[in-house]
Amino acid sequence: MRKPLLLLAVFGLTLPAVAQTERGNKLLGVSLGDLSYSHPAQRYSSISVALHPTAGYFVADNLALGATLNLSYARQNINDSEFFRAWGYGASPFVRYYVVGQGRHQAFGEAGADLNWSANRGNFFGIQQRVTESRGYHLSLGYDYFVTPMAALEVSAGYRHQSRNDIDYLSDGLDVRVGFNVFLPVAAAK
Repeated sequence: MRKPLLLLAVFGLTLPAVAQTERGNKLLGVSLGDLSYSHPAQRYSSISVALHPTAGYFVADNLALGATLNLSYARQNINDSEFFRAWGYGASPFVRYYVVGQGRHQAFGEAGADLNWSANRGNFFGIQQRVTESRGYHLSLGYDYFVTPMAALEVSAGYRHQSRNDIDYLSDGLDVRVGFNVFLPVAAAK
């Protein structure tokens, strides 16, 4: 009698996480990335942070299409007279595929395109004020831990490529993000 009850309990624990990535469900979330702060010398300091609100729709079981809004801020001060500030904004459409996990654990892969603008102001290298555009793509792997059947903590890491046409600038790097997602079932989404 205990074995069937144990199997039913295990199945019940895995069902909520799997059900959240069904066709028709919605994904809403926010993540934090590009976090850095340094103050190695008395006259030099820098800080950067990025916030990424996300919305997606499951077009098939475990397959979501969506977009991420990219908001960022960066600041560098060398001394009292030299500074650089940048406010960034943009969008990243993506496709995300969830690998069926067990219980509260779900892994996913994501690919997407990036289009970002940055409003720069400062006096480094003769920059006064300008807006730059960058384009690129990203590939990442992530993990969701479901704290409730409809809410998950998320961590992701991946490769991001950006290029700017105005100065032939290329940027490749590691992109690590930490966030929180809410999965809205079909019935709750109506």
